[in-house]
Amino acid sequence: MELWRRLSQAGLVPPGLGPPPQALREVPPVEIPGQTLRTAGTDTGGAWDSLLWIREELENLRRVDVQLLGQLCSLGLEIGALREELVTILEEEEESSEEEEEDQEPQWKQEEEHLEACPAPHPPDFEMMI
Repeated sequence: MELWRRLSQAGLVPPGLGPPPQALREVPPVEIPGQTLRTAGTDTGGAWDSLLWIREELENLRRVDVQLLGQLCSLGLEIGALREELVTILEEEEESSEEEEEDQEPQWKQEEEHLEACPAPHPPDFEMMI
């Protein structure tokens, strides 16, 4: 499966999780139901029809499993892309916040210098009697 291979190459497959089962990796044999060899003249009492029905149902389930695996792989690749995008956004925000802090420090220092230059308030030069 191409999607599974891309998911593995991106490093998004959880550790310990092996490849998909062989039944999902290989292309199923193309057969037309009912073309399987039958023993001539043997009455199976409907067992053969039941066997064919079971086989068709198993093939349908296999198709659904392949579709689900493909969808999960696509979802995993999308999550990986979103994760990379989020990391990029967070790094940009961190850089911009560092730049803002650098820009704010000189302003803070200027305010501090201005306060130091201003004389401290002192009590009035007159007295009041009550």
